[in-house]
Amino acid sequence: MRVRKTQEGMAKAGLQQANLAAAAASAAADRSLEHYEEVTQAPGHDFMAQAERARLAAQAAIEARESLAAARAAAAAALDDYLVANQAVSVLGRLDDRRREEHAQAVQREEAATVDELVTSRHVRRQDRLERRSRQ
Repeated sequence: MRVRKTQEGMAKAGLQQANLAAAAASAAADRSLEHYEEVTQAPGHDFMAQAERARLAAQAAIEARESLAAARAAAAAALDDYLVANQAVSVLGRLDDRRREEHAQAVQREEAATVDELVTSRHVRRQDRLERRSRQ
């Protein structure tokens, strides 16, 4: 159970890191797109230089979007890992609870059997004494 809880904690930390990475990638993609829009709208004297800057900005924006997609995929995979680990902990917790209940019931049955045995043996001894007295 401890191992599974540790795995769940590690999966949760991985999910948090993946979500932070996705948020950072989203912000970077937004900045890259804003930069591209600035470059394409800025007036320039040299057409070739302006076109090259726009091409580079467009390429950077595309790569930023690809990084964002990869970060989101990693976050989705981390979520799946966390859900699997969480489910395993839940299942083990339910099994542990069930075993504890079964053990408590077994102890109660043993105690009841012991009490029955004690009561029965006392009753038998009492009956034996009464029979002996009645014979005398």
